[in-house]
Amino acid sequence: MITISKRVEYSVVLLSFLANNPKLTISLADAAKKLSLPYRFLGQLAMGLRKAGIIESKEGKSGGYCLADGWEKKNLYDVMEALGENKHLVECLSGGGCARLGKCQFTKVWKKVEDGMIKEMKSISLLNFR
Repeated sequence: MITISKRVEYSVVLLSFLANNPKLTISLADAAKKLSLPYRFLGQLAMGLRKAGIIESKEGKSGGYCLADGWEKKNLYDVMEALGENKHLVECLSGGGCARLGKCQFTKVWKKVEDGMIKEMKSISLLNFR
């Protein structure tokens, strides 16, 4: 079964909250409490999302995290890339780890399924998180 990691799940929760409050800047502590997410883990996720230009951090008394300019153009695939998630459906598509590599009749099938998943993830804009 294909599963979504907690990293992606929690990032979607945070981004959905921010997408529904696009003018809000919120501290990680407040976001963790309000969204029932682990604070330290949320901090790790925020770093990746910030580096990818999905969210930004603001310093100062009313500082925290908010959506970055252009967030509307980002999609679920961008989120997964920002988190360093392996998007390969099966290990052989990443180029290694399979004794049947190059001889398996299913590689094309898995590639077609994976390409469909990636296409679908790219079609899901962060605007859909509202």
